[in-house]
Amino acid sequence: MNFIQIVLGVTGYRHARAFDQMCRDPRAAQAALLRRALEVNAGTVFGKEHGFSSIRTVEDYQKRVPPSSYETHEPYILRETKGEKRQLTSDPPALFATTSGTTGTPKFIPITATSRRDKSMAMRLWMYHAATTHPKMFDGQILAVVSPEIEGHTESGIPYGAESGHAYRNMPTIMRSVYAIPYEVFALKDYEAKYYTILRIAAERNITSIGTCNPSTILLLTRKLQEYQERIIRDIHAGTLEAGLNIPPETRSQIEALFSPKPERARELERLAEKTDRLLPKDVWPNLALIGCWKGGSVGLYLKEFSGLFDPSVPIRDWGYLASEVRGSIPLWDQGFGGVLSLETNFFEFVHESDSDSPNPTFLTADQLEEGKRYFIYPTTTGGLYRYEMNDLIRVSGFHEKTPIIEFIQKGKGVSSLTGEKLYESQVCTAVGKAREILPGGYEFIVATPEWGDPPRYIFLVEEDVDRFPDARWQDWIARIDRGLQEENEEYQTKRKSMRLAAPVVKVVEKGEYYRYRAGRVAQGAPDGQFKMLKLNPDLEFQKKFRIERVVEGLAPSAS
Repeated sequence: MNFIQIVLGVTGYRHARAFDQMCRDPRAAQAALLRRALEVNAGTVFGKEHGFSSIRTVEDYQKRVPPSSYETHEPYILRETKGEKRQLTSDPPALFATTSGTTGTPKFIPITATSRRDKSMAMRLWMYHAATTHPKMFDGQILAVVSPEIEGHTESGIPYGAESGHAYRNMPTIMRSVYAIPYEVFALKDYEAKYYTILRIAAERNITSIGTCNPSTILLLTRKLQEYQERIIRDIHAGTLEAGLNIPPETRSQIEALFSPKPERARELERLAEKTDRLLPKDVWPNLALIGCWKGGSVGLYLKEFSGLFDPSVPIRDWGYLASEVRGSIPLWDQGFGGVLSLETNFFEFVHESDSDSPNPTFLTADQLEEGKRYFIYPTTTGGLYRYEMNDLIRVSGFHEKTPIIEFIQKGKGVSSLTGEKLYESQVCTAVGKAREILPGGYEFIVATPEWGDPPRYIFLVEEDVDRFPDARWQDWIARIDRGLQEENEEYQTKRKSMRLAAPVVKVVEKGEYYRYRAGRVAQGAPDGQFKMLKLNPDLEFQKKFRIERVVEGLAPSAS
C-alpha cells in the first residue's frame, strides 16, 4: 500500500461514512446545504435582490427565486468580469469555466474556492470507493487527459478556460506524483504535438489507471498510439522528444528533463508491436487496473470500441454526472452508469419529463423522486448558479440509502453532444444561414443529426427541390456550414481540431421525403397547423426515418 492509498483510506473512510449518513435523510441534508449557501451569499447583489436573508425553507426559496437560465445569470457574471465584486457569491471567482452557449459567445461559469472545494470533495469520494474496490489502481501512475486551464483573462484579470485544467494544475502537491503527464503538456496548442507528447511519456510509464471524462478521448489516443508507435519507440530508446514537434523551447526543456534513454523498454515495445503489427493499450500497460470515464448517454457507444484494445477484465467506472456547472453524482461502483446524487455539494430540484413544457411545472426535491422516472435537473451551486436550468435529462435508477441514484440520459431539446461539444439548434440555423451564399435556394434543409463512427460526425439531411445539384456544390455548402459551426461554438471547433469529431457530410434524401415524414407525424397526432421540426435532432436513429438518395462526403478544393 502506497502513501496515497493510506491518506485516501484514512480521510476517505470518514468522509464515506458521513456521506452515507446524509443519504439516509436527503431532505434534511439538502435543506441544510441550501441554508448555508443562502446565509453565506445573502450580502451579494443577487442575494439582496432575492431576499436571501429572510428565506427559511425550501418552499420560501422556490417562491422568492424563479427558475433561471444562463441568460438570467449573465448580467451578474459580466459585471464580475469587469471587477464588480460580490455579484452572485461572497467569495470571488477564481476562474470562469468556458462552455458552449446558444450563441457564438461562450458561457462563463464562475468557479469559486468553495465550489472547487466541493467538486474536489466529490472527486475524492469517487477515488476512495474506486481505490477500495481496485487497490492496484495506485500501484503505478494515472494517465489523465484534461483541457488547458487558461485561454485568456477577463477585463478584471480573472482567468477563463477549462475547469478540468484548473483542478489538475491546482491539485495538492501530494497527488502530483500520481499523475503521469505534467500540466504543461496539456497547455500545448498544437494537437499533434500534444497527443504525441502524452503518449511518449505514458508509453514508458507503468500506467495503472486511465481517467478522462469522454471515452472518445481514450479511443483517439489509441489511434494515435498506433500512428506514432515507431517514432515513440525511437524516442524512448534515445531518451529524447522528437525535434520536429511544435513545442515552445521553454516547455520542451521542462518535458525533456523527464527523459533518459530506456533501450530495454524500447525493445519491449518493439516486440509487442511486431506480435500484433500495432501497439495496443492492453500490451503497453498490462497492469491497468481501472478506467474512469463516462458510460451513459450517447457516449456509451464508444465503450463498444474498447473491445480488443483493453483486457476485458479491466473494469470501467462511470465518471459521474459532471459538467462545468455542476458535479451532480458520484458513482460508488463499476456496474452501470448511475451515481448517487451529490447532495452534500449542490442543492437540487427536478421537473418530471412529462411536466417540462408546462408554464408552471412542479419542482420536486431529491426526496420526492421515483425510481424509473425521468426528470430535468435544476441545481443550485456553491459557485453562484441559482435554480439553474441545465437542460439535462436524468433517470432515477435506484436509491443509495434514501438518496436517488441518477443516470444522465441526454441533453434536452435542441441540443446535441457526442464528445462534449454541446451543439445548439440556434447555432445550426445560423451556420446554415451563412451557407446560403453557396446555395441560395432550390433545396429544403430538413435537419442536422449525429451519426456514430470513429470519430463520429454530424450529417445534414437535405432535399433538393427540382434540380440535382452537383456534389461539388454540396461540398462547398457543407464546408461553409462546418466553418460556421466552428465560428458559433468554440467547443465544436475544439473537437474538430482535436479530431474527436469528423467533418460533417450531406445526405440528400429522396424527393418527397420531408412531406412524407410530416404527414406521418400529423397522422400520429402532431398539430397540422403548428407542426415544427427541430433543425437539430440528437437522436442517433433519426436519419433512419428518411430514404437516402446519396451521400456527399469530402471537401471541394475551393472550400479548403
